[in-house]
Amino acid sequence: MLIEQFFDAGIGHASYLVADPDAGVAFLVDPDRHIDTYLSAAARLGVLVTDSFETHVHNDYVSGSRALAELRPITVHAGKDAALAYAHASHADGDIINVGELAVRCVATPGHTPEHVAYLVADLRRSDDPQYLFSGGALLVGHIARVDLLGPKLEEELARSAYDTLRERVLTLADYVAVFPTHGGGSACTAEVAGSRWTTLGFERRHNHVARSASGPFTAFRATIAEGLPVAPAYYPHVRALNATGAPIMSRAPLPFLRDIPSSVVRIDPRPPHVFGTGHRPGALNVVANDSFAVRVGATVTFGSPIVILTTNPEQAERLREQLAVIGYDDVRGYASPDPAPSEEALRIEQLDARTVATRAREGAVLLDVREESEWSAGHAPGAIHMPYEEVRARAPELSLDRPIVTYCAGGIRSSLAASILEASGHHVANMRGGFTAWRSANLEVSTEK
Repeated sequence: MLIEQFFDAGIGHASYLVADPDAGVAFLVDPDRHIDTYLSAAARLGVLVTDSFETHVHNDYVSGSRALAELRPITVHAGKDAALAYAHASHADGDIINVGELAVRCVATPGHTPEHVAYLVADLRRSDDPQYLFSGGALLVGHIARVDLLGPKLEEELARSAYDTLRERVLTLADYVAVFPTHGGGSACTAEVAGSRWTTLGFERRHNHVARSASGPFTAFRATIAEGLPVAPAYYPHVRALNATGAPIMSRAPLPFLRDIPSSVVRIDPRPPHVFGTGHRPGALNVVANDSFAVRVGATVTFGSPIVILTTNPEQAERLREQLAVIGYDDVRGYASPDPAPSEEALRIEQLDARTVATRAREGAVLLDVREESEWSAGHAPGAIHMPYEEVRARAPELSLDRPIVTYCAGGIRSSLAASILEASGHHVANMRGGFTAWRSANLEVSTEK
């Protein structure tokens, strides 16, 4: 038995190709839309993908199972409570599916979502005993997946389900069982997790503080899983609905270069903040082209919006379109120059060093901390206002148009996005270069007051 993990650092998503080379077959667990990647890996191993297993209806990325089933005669598997609108095999707790000499047992593990299942796998050539658990969000490395994504009405019920799942379904497994979760570092489906991308039941039983809290009263467990959660990106409910329907294959048509940009199209400028700040097109949002590009777009741009990517590099435009497709943002109209057109005014956002920011604050500027709650609580600039970048567009009216604003995050990237949003809403704004890391390095005062 061979296991190959594919990890998208931008969304913290792990998917798996599990192969029985002797039988020449393999299955996938929680694949995303990059189906060519999985097929290439299978070809390299000399195996045929015959099945795809979904642990739950995902919020954070678009599943590739339906698209793969359109290309190949595979069977898609899900738990019996997964309301999928496309062809799939529905499994009750305890059902066993054989792929070659690999026995895959469906285990009902509600908590992260009501329909959530995990898959216990035994390599029958060695033993009937299960050796591997593809846990989805039921157990992560150092945590579990959050239970609040489907709204407050279900949250309490799912918290209780997660508690029971750990106590009765997961932590009862043998110490030697290897655990391969779907959510990892960088995922907004959980609070901060450990850096490792796989673990064992025995290690998590001993070192996972959430797992340990499940051995105590529910009230303590409930408080533990609510700590440190990031703001859930606004696109999550839309992606869950899309996954229930089943997403089609990603477009392979090349993006056109646009000389004229319609006013209704969202302009995404992926350049670094110091370049964006020196001059950019009106209305452009500065979403830096790093691993987190898609999540940042999904957190600040309305789902389904038409998008143009401001770059003259067609290869970069295609890469960024692929990242957006993973979260269901398929309406990318093309790419265009980031430089203002002759009829447009070049806009600028100052990039200030930390000591200059401190001076501006003393002179009356508003310091806007756009980090997550856990980062803010660990320390922030005295007198700063806390507003996570995901909330800036909706909460911009709370900020006066008469006072200058300086945005900051940990390193200056999220805050540059926030600054571009505020600029578009009429605020006079600057960005702190190097973020709060630079503030600390400058030995400026740090507050922990709420």
